[in-house]
Amino acid sequence: MLRIQTTPSEAGVRVAVHGDLDLSGVPELRARLRQVLGTREPGHVEVDLAGVGFLDCAGARSLLWADARVREQGGRVTFVRPAPPVLRLLRLLGFDSALTIRTASHVPLSQPAAEARPRPG
Repeated sequence: MLRIQTTPSEAGVRVAVHGDLDLSGVPELRARLRQVLGTREPGHVEVDLAGVGFLDCAGARSLLWADARVREQGGRVTFVRPAPPVLRLLRLLGFDSALTIRTASHVPLSQPAAEARPRPG
């Protein structure tokens, strides 16, 4: 079961995701992000992935989708604290070069180049 908690922050909003982010959870994540984006200027959206125990390709693509939607509205996204298996999948898919990801130490792993960003599908 996927649980998503949103909390306002000084810079924007923090979205904490808990559970399995797979094909069955993608609609819930998208709906919650649409709700957040519909009620405020996004500013900075921090997506905390520490509670995600499993991520499949559909879940990973939903992170690209979230990044694109926030950027369309002039905001920016940082995905923080992914568990090792989640980070491993994002790296295998090459998404770590398209997304801004920070580990628990808050050290940036990548700074995406706009022209290199794959289109979400």
